[in-house]
Amino acid sequence: MEEKKVRIHLEKHYWPDEIRARRKRNLGRILALVGLVLTFVFGWVVGSTFATGEPVEETTDFAKLEAIYQIMSEDWYFGKDVLELQTKLIDDAINGMVDGGGDIHTSYLTSEEAKQFNDSLNMGFVGIGVQYYDSNGTYIIERVFRGSPAERAGVLPGDIIFKVNGAEVTGIGSDELAAKVKGENGSIVEIDFLREGVTVSKKITRAPINNTAYGEMIDAETALLEIYTFGDTTGNEVMDILDDFETKGAKRLILDLRDNGGGYLSTLETIGSFFVEKGGILIQQEFINGTTDTSKSSGFVTVDWEKIVILVNGNTASASEVLVAALDENLGEKVTVVGTLTYGKGTVQTQRPFSDQSILKYTIAQWLTPSGKKIDGIGITPDVVVELPAIMENGFEPLEEGETIAPDSVHVAIVSLQEALSFLGYDVDRQDGYYSPKSVEEFKKYQATYGTTVDGVLTQEWISRLHADVARVWHEEMDTRDTQMAKAVELIHE
Repeated sequence: MEEKKVRIHLEKHYWPDEIRARRKRNLGRILALVGLVLTFVFGWVVGSTFATGEPVEETTDFAKLEAIYQIMSEDWYFGKDVLELQTKLIDDAINGMVDGGGDIHTSYLTSEEAKQFNDSLNMGFVGIGVQYYDSNGTYIIERVFRGSPAERAGVLPGDIIFKVNGAEVTGIGSDELAAKVKGENGSIVEIDFLREGVTVSKKITRAPINNTAYGEMIDAETALLEIYTFGDTTGNEVMDILDDFETKGAKRLILDLRDNGGGYLSTLETIGSFFVEKGGILIQQEFINGTTDTSKSSGFVTVDWEKIVILVNGNTASASEVLVAALDENLGEKVTVVGTLTYGKGTVQTQRPFSDQSILKYTIAQWLTPSGKKIDGIGITPDVVVELPAIMENGFEPLEEGETIAPDSVHVAIVSLQEALSFLGYDVDRQDGYYSPKSVEEFKKYQATYGTTVDGVLTQEWISRLHADVARVWHEEMDTRDTQMAKAVELIHE
């Protein structure tokens, strides 16, 4: 018997590469189901040529599904080769039904997938405290969380994870790597990183990772608050940070919501109440029957901010967008939004758990800003648009295993190469994907810095090296490279 508990949240959105992978996977499932139907139809049509079974009499659609399930689980010849066939048939049938609706935010998650999903919101795991990027099997550190074991050990953005406890991890699956890095609280993991071509070994003591926010005073009256996600503990974390700001006499705030993909509705309501006076509208939800529910601030305001600058980008989504709209529409001229257009996720999901710990995560409402505006598929346009260097906005396009790009070619990965070289200070003549002689010349100069073969041929290994160097330089020179933060600091002091 399934449990009746439900939990509403504004989910963490999928990253663009996850969306592409998800769409590809969903299409595969749909095609598989269509192929299955066609196979059955074809079998009945040519039944006189092959063995013919008794017609199945079904009185309801569910009876038909049950009949097909029974046939596939008991009589399908190739079923003998499928591990846990019954579970796979049921999971695939559920996924086909759920994914067929076309809502990328509605999905069925197995117990393991559900745990990973909720851990990603809460950062509730024991590990070292890093965020890494899978560059086609090469794992590059993109963020080291403040106060984490990795930060204490001296791990830096741009480091490439090479070995874990002596075993090389290049090319293994992301889940397998995570399993190797995570472990028991207090245990030690030894990781070899590649840093600018040199191996750097670190012994890191694992610890619980649940820091979802960070705050610091950047001058006597200006505070910086970064919120990474809206998890279970985020409300309490933000409350403690704001109390500290009040004690230190903060009057102005930079609120960094870049790359924050959202989280739980209850957490959003808590954090919104720290900024909006009691009774102010934080969010409206429009349900399937046309009714609207309004969430209002509980009025836990501790600091009467003179000015707030909010930083956003294309990965600011869902609950983050709700908070931006709530502060902007309630606090008026006190708030300035800086950055680039936000993601535009304007729907609300709930989780329905089942006895086997799997969940159905499905959309139950569309959310509106306090004034009733819809942002789904639209996003929020900043008051002051400031773009980062192109490679930081667009990211890297990976190559397939064994794929190479020679001079005088056109390829989307060449755009990444040109943008990365430009970021690193090389004099490329274009950034349109044509591998021009000048681009080849500048890339050869980059290759020469590693003391390796200088041939101008782009491979996945070079993409990974460029990615690591960009991440490292970004971290080292963030004061000057982060034009969005620089603009926020300028505006907060006007």
